[in-house]
Amino acid sequence: MDPLRYKSLVTFFLLFAMFAVGLVPPAPAQTAAPASVSIDSALAAIEAKVEARRKELGIPGMSLAIVKDGKVVYSKGLGYKDFESKVPVTADTQFAIGSATKAFTALTVLMAQDAGKLSLDDHPRKLLPYFKMRDADTDAKITIRDLLSHSSGLNRTDLAMVTGQLNRHELIQVAAQAKPTAKLREKWQYQNLMFTAAGEIAAAAEKQPWEKLVPERVLKPLGMTNSSMSIAELEKVKDRSFGYTYNFDTKQTTRLPYREIIEVAPAGSINSSANDMAKWLQFVLSGGKTPEGKRLVSEASFAEWVKPQMNITPDGKMAYGLGWFIQDWNGLKVVQHGGNIDGFNSLVAMVPEKNVGFVMLTNVSASPLGNELMPIVWQNLIGQPGSNSPKVSADLAAQVTGKYRLEAAGIDLEVKGENGGLLLVVPGQPQYPLQQTTGREFKMQGAPEGFAVRFDPADGSVASMYLQQPHGNFTLPRVNADGTINKTVSATQPQKETAKAEPPIAVDELMAKTIEAAGGEANIRKIKSRVSTFEMDLENQGVQGAGTSYAKAPNLSATETTMTAVGKKIAAVWEYFDGTTGEQATTFTQSDKYTGKRLEDVKIGSDFYGPLDWKSKYKKIEVTKTAKVGDEDAYVVVFEPEAGSKFTEYYSTKSFLLLRRDAVIPSSTGGPSLPYAVTYSDYRDVDGVKIPFVTVNSSISNGNIVTKLTSVKHDQAIEDSIFRPRTPKL
Repeated sequence: MDPLRYKSLVTFFLLFAMFAVGLVPPAPAQTAAPASVSIDSALAAIEAKVEARRKELGIPGMSLAIVKDGKVVYSKGLGYKDFESKVPVTADTQFAIGSATKAFTALTVLMAQDAGKLSLDDHPRKLLPYFKMRDADTDAKITIRDLLSHSSGLNRTDLAMVTGQLNRHELIQVAAQAKPTAKLREKWQYQNLMFTAAGEIAAAAEKQPWEKLVPERVLKPLGMTNSSMSIAELEKVKDRSFGYTYNFDTKQTTRLPYREIIEVAPAGSINSSANDMAKWLQFVLSGGKTPEGKRLVSEASFAEWVKPQMNITPDGKMAYGLGWFIQDWNGLKVVQHGGNIDGFNSLVAMVPEKNVGFVMLTNVSASPLGNELMPIVWQNLIGQPGSNSPKVSADLAAQVTGKYRLEAAGIDLEVKGENGGLLLVVPGQPQYPLQQTTGREFKMQGAPEGFAVRFDPADGSVASMYLQQPHGNFTLPRVNADGTINKTVSATQPQKETAKAEPPIAVDELMAKTIEAAGGEANIRKIKSRVSTFEMDLENQGVQGAGTSYAKAPNLSATETTMTAVGKKIAAVWEYFDGTTGEQATTFTQSDKYTGKRLEDVKIGSDFYGPLDWKSKYKKIEVTKTAKVGDEDAYVVVFEPEAGSKFTEYYSTKSFLLLRRDAVIPSSTGGPSLPYAVTYSDYRDVDGVKIPFVTVNSSISNGNIVTKLTSVKHDQAIEDSIFRPRTPKL
């Protein structure tokens, strides 16, 4: 049995925070705001709620501007731009706005179209001769419109981007090497490098660099004199904010270094202030006019800018325009986009029909405040909660309330009734009101766009919850009152005690068979160390890699990896565990020291002989059923450690070798856990022990990582000093 079965040979995962999608769903339907409510009292209510949540969420500082009926009715800084020295934020403090930059980039393309220099339906190669896509059909048919609406068929190819080693031209070429995850226009998938290409197209059309084009053609006419196009420019500004991260476990606030992203600037490099961004709001809410009434963009192009181009949800109520998210709220169209980059989070949101909008700028990574801010602003300036708030029948509420098990993350989600409606409670996250769309289907309000749930079956007995999300769906079985899972739970009648089904095979028997299949305990124990070399293909990233993995009894491990793209070295990664502590270090991020559950998971994965004794390391092990892994039948085994993360493994019913592992990488900063799956194949005998020579590690952030062993050597002399901190170098 391979001791490395508890982890992929390369445990390299990136929770890409850069340019995170600012998806803020609609709030519950509202009635009209009472005429007696003054604008001052409404703004005071907004500020009180926002300031309370800012402190609760550990956000050092933020800036907020609100525009209504063409006027700036609120603009203020809250908290600190320099947390250590307690320097207050002002309405003129510059923050990085991240992906809110994308609307500016799309505007420059539309302005070039108005000038007759391009068409949205032109092929990108008309202006970028080197542009290419890996899929032949996509390469032939893709248009500039597809670049701006995230319909290219590519998943996020952000790894090469965040390393900072490639120029803009090279990064666009990386996309040509990435394996698509969908056909052209088949599926909406957020894509930063396609927006980078769109910015280069606008620059080529106007014969001017994008960094000069935006200030001259957009910022200057709008009077946005307190905005900058890069970190280099930001650092020259006196009134600027530092960026931070907040650890919900330790309650510590840590300053992050600025991340210069000039190579992908059109996807998210602009920095601005609340007062300057208020001018941007006024421009959009006016239909595309400067303060002097001059049009920067034609009416036809403006309409293209803010209309749905690509559906995010099947019903089209969540869609993407050209650099804008478009969604329905109580029959009104919301136009919005958020941004997220190291140490900063932003949101720009408007309801054009009501001539109201706001911009939120914060100095903490991945702040959830935007998810809550939009309903707060809309409720106070457009309407107050009323009789049209989402309600469900008492019978339906009784049927669906309860807990549901998300095995992939090892957590239970709970549906609760409140004030005639339903709330979905996810551990460590805000509560999500459920808005009924039809029958037993509900939208999750306050969650990212495209999240919805359905309760099955529809005959009065609820056995499961179907969770829909943009990057993959899950079926969550219902949890009984005693904590067990029952596939046929009746939600309307008390449950009778039923005999628990016998597992398909006993845990002890299966463990014995897996040990024997892997070579037997004697062969496994005679090995004291292992050095493996490997090659890897991050096929959905357009990145390749190679490296060496070290393991030594009883519990030492380390891996060094070098990554390449377009023929260049772009990153080096070092990760280790010394028996007590460990960390991951890269050439492009700060060192990430393992803590909490993640440290416990690494400790389990580094136990050289751990697979020989399941029971000493887990408080619960259960063989739940059999299932298919590809064409092969497998026993499904759920492992629950005392302190680490729960995971599930699948063992062949014929060979008893490990075929698949489903697990999560927990967050040490209060963020969501990252589910991933590893499949194992091409088992070979090395010194009497079976080792999988091919693994495929799949996650939302990286797509598929295919790792192939090139050599495995046992009982190599490895000094303990190898398993120590190291600064990786290219």
